[in-house]
Amino acid sequence: LLIMTALPSLADDALPSLAVQNRKYTESHEFTASFGSLPLDAFTKGITFSGAYTLHFNDVWAWEVGQFFYSLPSDTELEAELRAFDIKPTPFERVEQFVTSNIVFKPLYWKGAWLNDSLTYGEFFMVAGGGYGWLTRTARPAVDAGVGARVYVNSFASVRFDVRHMSFFNDTDIQNELWLGVGLSLSP
Repeated sequence: LLIMTALPSLADDALPSLAVQNRKYTESHEFTASFGSLPLDAFTKGITFSGAYTLHFNDVWAWEVGQFFYSLPSDTELEAELRAFDIKPTPFERVEQFVTSNIVFKPLYWKGAWLNDSLTYGEFFMVAGGGYGWLTRTARPAVDAGVGARVYVNSFASVRFDVRHMSFFNDTDIQNELWLGVGLSLSP
């Protein structure tokens, strides 16, 4: 009888409808080393290596001051297969290296349980900006935009996953590229 009378009083006490915790990990300066791929070219895939510095203003906004990419070509068998039919592909440019600078918007920070054993922290982010690229025959300005996710290893290190679309343009054409990257970030 005593338990039955206590239950209605618990229902009367409203629990807060919004519970937000402060971030466990916050960055101010971030140094990132990444490797990735430029997968859109059917003849030559680009294997990329990059380094970046990012300045974090607060938990929501940051500025990726600079990210430099170097692309190593990895030929596919498509050109050899076309030569077997006496077909020569139209030559077009390949991205060799580029540098970008981006604004970073970090709208979603999350905490999750990994196999009900440990907590994992991370964030989703969006980037937009521009830069400059050196292709096989020309050098061009570029614009880029993308999304990514970060998983924190500890207060100093995190693993990043990035997907970015880049357009290298000049007065005659636009070359679109997609960059898929995985990186390790250090925040001293």
